Amino acid sequence: MHYCVLSAFLLLHLVAVALSLSTCSTLDMDQFMRKRIEAIRGQILSKLKLTSPPEDYPEPEEVPPEVISIYNSTRDLLQEKASRRAAACERERSDEEYYAKEVYKIDMPPFFPSENAIPPTFYRPYFRIVRFDVSAMEKNASNLVKAEFRVFRLQNPKARVPEQRIELYQILKSKDLTSPTQRYIDSKVVKTRAEGEWLSFDVTDAVHEWLHHKDRNLGFKISLHCPCCTFVPSNNYIIPNKSEELEARFAGIDGTSTYTSGDQKTIKSTRKKNSGKTPHLLLMLLPSYRLESQQSNRRKKRALDAAYCFRNVQDNCCLRPLYIDFKRDLGWKWIHEPKGYNANFCAGACPYLWSSDTQHSRVNIWLTCLFYSWVANVYLLIVFLNEF
Repeated sequence: MHYCVLSAFLLLHLVAVALSLSTCSTLDMDQFMRKRIEAIRGQILSKLKLTSPPEDYPEPEEVPPEVISIYNSTRDLLQEKASRRAAACERERSDEEYYAKEVYKIDMPPFFPSENAIPPTFYRPYFRIVRFDVSAMEKNASNLVKAEFRVFRLQNPKARVPEQRIELYQILKSKDLTSPTQRYIDSKVVKTRAEGEWLSFDVTDAVHEWLHHKDRNLGFKISLHCPCCTFVPSNNYIIPNKSEELEARFAGIDGTSTYTSGDQKTIKSTRKKNSGKTPHLLLMLLPSYRLESQQSNRRKKRALDAAYCFRNVQDNCCLRPLYIDFKRDLGWKWIHEPKGYNANFCAGACPYLWSSDTQHSRVNIWLTCLFYSWVANVYLLIVFLNEF
């Protein structure tokens, strides 16, 4: 008898637990939206170190062009950073894909084919050009996951400045006189006189473009952050500023005599020491069988997302769009630009029974939610206030 009572009690307890796990209280979306907007109001004021919005603030006046320029530059920079982080997140979705890559190394063709070669007479004091032949990898273009450019910075005891900020650019094919000739990739601060070190740059987008469009492979440019020199239009002559020349030296690019003092024996020894430090690309590719499996998984994931997150009427947890209009939703007239921002959020009920595929997809959904929340906080706004 006691055994039956105990069994019945345990059964009722398990049913109660199952019901509590499988159901969630109904979400009042309108009420949730209102609370969300009020929370955002407080967050914005907190980030601006304000306890309350300015009172009796007049309609916005015309913003000076120089302020608009700063705003546009900052906005573009933040959007570019968010895009790079999203791309990196997509490329490194799971440990399984991380351990299933093939790595290929592509060395830069040597500038000095033999020890007796005469170095180029044209010296570029403000930048260096680096080119790679990736044509052998074109057949695997769709398998590319990540590309990394690595260059070894040499110690330069002759450097006039101890520290410089160098920038890496992708050289672009110029369509006309007004089109850009280079695209910024990344920058690093280096110690010119310190011991040598490897510098690494993520160049996935550039290499991906080269593999699909061979004619666009014009190489990379390593230059100073701001090579301040004077250009004379009448004769196309550049008057150099010695303090702004590129003092960093790179193995396989710069001639040994530009950073080493001594006789021919010393120079030859230094060149031999650095012979294995040629600039190179590291390409990480998915094997063909993994690519097919990945595409199949993506199709499954898209189907699952369509069923769970992107229907017009959705009760389950998903990323929900929310655009905050500062004037309409918050009643604020004191913000000039932007007019509003996307404050997307996660909300909804969570089903109890999950398959392994669904579980994985939901983890991805939550990571996506967290990422978009981060973007919303970083790309918040730039406020132009008059004195009040």
